[in-house]
Amino acid sequence: MELKILILDDEYIILDGLCSFPWEMYGCRIVGKAMDGEEGMELIDRYQPDIILSDIKMPEKDGIQVAKYAKEKYPDTEIILLTGYDSFSYAQQAITIGVADYLLKPVNFREMHEVIGKTCKKIRKNQFERQDYYELQKNYQKALPEIRAKLISDLLNGRLKDRDALEKKMNQVNLKIEKYLVIYGKLSGETQLDIDPGLLDFIICNICKEYLEKFSYRVYVETDPLGYTFLIAFDEEVNQKDAISKCKKYCEEMVKSIQEVMKCTMAIGISQVFRNSYDMALAYRQSVTACENNLGNEENGGIIEYQDVCQWENTAWEVTVGEKRTLFSAIHQGYVETAKEIVNRIFEGCQDIDMMRYAAMELLISCFQYVLNDEIAGIDENSRNLLPAKLESLFFCHNKKELLRIVNDTIAKLQEHNQDVKLDKKQQMATRIMEYICKNYSQDISLDELSEKFRISKTYINNLLKSVYHRSFLDILQDYRLKEAKKMILENQYKISEIAEKVGYHDISYFIRVFKKKYGVTPNNYGKY
Repeated sequence: MELKILILDDEYIILDGLCSFPWEMYGCRIVGKAMDGEEGMELIDRYQPDIILSDIKMPEKDGIQVAKYAKEKYPDTEIILLTGYDSFSYAQQAITIGVADYLLKPVNFREMHEVIGKTCKKIRKNQFERQDYYELQKNYQKALPEIRAKLISDLLNGRLKDRDALEKKMNQVNLKIEKYLVIYGKLSGETQLDIDPGLLDFIICNICKEYLEKFSYRVYVETDPLGYTFLIAFDEEVNQKDAISKCKKYCEEMVKSIQEVMKCTMAIGISQVFRNSYDMALAYRQSVTACENNLGNEENGGIIEYQDVCQWENTAWEVTVGEKRTLFSAIHQGYVETAKEIVNRIFEGCQDIDMMRYAAMELLISCFQYVLNDEIAGIDENSRNLLPAKLESLFFCHNKKELLRIVNDTIAKLQEHNQDVKLDKKQQMATRIMEYICKNYSQDISLDELSEKFRISKTYINNLLKSVYHRSFLDILQDYRLKEAKKMILENQYKISEIAEKVGYHDISYFIRVFKKKYGVTPNNYGKY
């Protein structure tokens, strides 16, 4: 990009000389010149130059006033002041207002080349950085709807438990939900149309959104293998009763439209109206429960409110799928303290010991299934007996404190076993790779070959070998080749050139160099010691 230059000096000869500088070498173009500061300020506003080259002493407005004016209005403009020896201290003071550099009069073009080159490089670097920032900002703005949808998904699935972190995240993405309810829809019959499942979901979500947006501030959609979740946001002033009433009205129209267009029926569950975003997981569970109670029941047009499912009031608390996944991830990564914090947060919303007891038992079983997976047959007897023993302890525990202690203690032990399994698998893989190297050392084996053979990346193989054997692949291969070469030399059955070939070195001179570097003597001399 061409940079714009403005030159100011009250001496015509100097002004003309500065204009004759080879600006095109630096991708620059002079857009204006003036012999006083007043006119210079007018040109600054007209052209908004990238670089201003200005004398300090000028009539009307001096260079310091020009520099200050330019920096206040156009902070990215770089200013270079021209000064004589008698005003050198004045020029130093000017640097404090953001002047990029200065040149002494009479101007030495050699020095000017250095200053201009440095200044142009700085400007272009800043322009590229700004351009990158603008691109990132533009891409971020494009991604905001997806980011907000992900945050809504985390809230619906109970993956966010920290209230402060939640508020911070919502502020960061400018997400404000003052009042809302959740609708869960589930197809209660197969569609009669021959249509791709992905396209079916797309059409149903679009039909639903079209109707739900008629009475709401915003609609967020999430699908899962079983159904469709809609978060309906309202303005604060919307009456709760009116919100539910309009919701039912448009849901009826929505269900009717789906039946006509897609030739299938949909059951709808509607949660209560909430104000706190922190309760979104509860609203989701209410809508799912209402929907499940409605399947197969065509009364109320296939639509039912949570408040109509009275028996669910006593079982409102449960461990969400999101909470389980977060816990599994913490255990898998070895974050024991984080896992304990997650467990404590999971159970903080419940005081019913019976409900907690069975939820804790189910949670531990899920954790064992996730972590051990198909490793059950290979675990030791203590680990095998851990789960039954802990489940029995949970069955007979009588308070929340004891329950949390049992769960956290079990998770800590499970995590230890998980780490042992990881280390064991790591060791096994490293051993297999090492055996392959030792068997094929005489061939032209490489990390690419190992990567293809063991179906893991070259970087992972190298890091694995360094972790287990404290040496890289090349070091291991070379050490083994030279070790085998030593044996052959001592057996004295082959020439040195033959030994080099047998251990994988096709260049005899290279073999001699690496051998000497390793053992301090050449292969020929090694057999003499």
